[in-house]
Amino acid sequence: MALHVVVLAGGSGTRLWPLSRAAVPKHLLPIGPGGTSLLRATVERALPLGGPVHVVTAADQAEACRAALDGLPIGEVIAEPAARGTGPALGLAVRWIARQDPDALICSLHADHHIGDDHAYRAAVWAAAGWAAATDGLATVGLAPTYASTGFGYVALGAPRDAAAWSSPAPASQPELDAAAAALPAHLSAGFVEKPAADVAAAYVAGGRHLWNLGLFAWPAAVFERELTAAAPEVDAAVAHTVEGLGRGDEAEAAEAYTRLGTIAVEPLVLEQTSRLVVVRASFPWSDLGSWVDLGDARRALGAADMNGNLVDGDATLIGCSGCVVESRGGRHVAVVGATDLVVVDAGDSLLVVPAEHAQRVRDVVERLRAEGRDDLL
Repeated sequence: MALHVVVLAGGSGTRLWPLSRAAVPKHLLPIGPGGTSLLRATVERALPLGGPVHVVTAADQAEACRAALDGLPIGEVIAEPAARGTGPALGLAVRWIARQDPDALICSLHADHHIGDDHAYRAAVWAAAGWAAATDGLATVGLAPTYASTGFGYVALGAPRDAAAWSSPAPASQPELDAAAAALPAHLSAGFVEKPAADVAAAYVAGGRHLWNLGLFAWPAAVFERELTAAAPEVDAAVAHTVEGLGRGDEAEAAEAYTRLGTIAVEPLVLEQTSRLVVVRASFPWSDLGSWVDLGDARRALGAADMNGNLVDGDATLIGCSGCVVESRGGRHVAVVGATDLVVVDAGDSLLVVPAEHAQRVRDVVERLRAEGRDDLL
């Protein structure tokens, strides 16, 4: 059973507007380590797992993704005919890979997350892959929550799994990864909860039986196909038809079959319908970079802030400021005076100024612009 890594590189460019746009979503922005794109950083992080790394992205972003990964030994860039959520996207990727390798063991990662400990991250993914292979089932990675977030999904822990049942996911094991992965506790899943209320999230953190759902999954290709067929046969049939069309080079037929699908995440489509899901409990610095504040916090954790907690990228001057995030990418100088916890992003054609506490409302700006027909800014 050969390990394959699938990196989901979707997104519509709303959370980090005005830098992120539909044509340049978050995973293509140069905000990863050392100014690299998040997509490239994700692929570089996954390559030591040893298997081919494939990227699933929208058809109109495929060339940009290839360019961002230039020089890296990647597998295929699988072009999704239309954005239909992680459920259909993973169904498409699994079926595409299984055409060439029916025995593939697949790990699925997201392209736009910040990871503060690459080794711990790889160990968690390796652990999930091992459980998926050992149980001929599905596995996910849950992260011990560090605060009561109402913006994340959670996965509940059921009965613990015996660590002795875990086995290395690759024929040629990696001893260091094996040891770190085998030490991570695992449980059966007791279900998912999406974005709970504040009091419920606080109870989850206090109770210790709920983990953040990171969207990191593993399964043998044949198992996922079987589960998808049982849970949503109409989706499975459309995905199969799409893959057949792509395999013949008939993009028009493939797109027609795929665009008929509804948009749905893989959790309600498959994972909430199965009794064969193992949850690996992990702990490492992580952020989904869901806002400018999240990006600022991730950079502060890496020691990038000045003595007053300010983060500046580009040509800018800050006087008497603290806790500010300033991105000057518009080709002009930006000056900020006497501000606290302020986000300022200059993209040239657009300028964003927002208090940090309202950073999540950037998506409201995008929705307003969309309603007003300002596609030139999206």
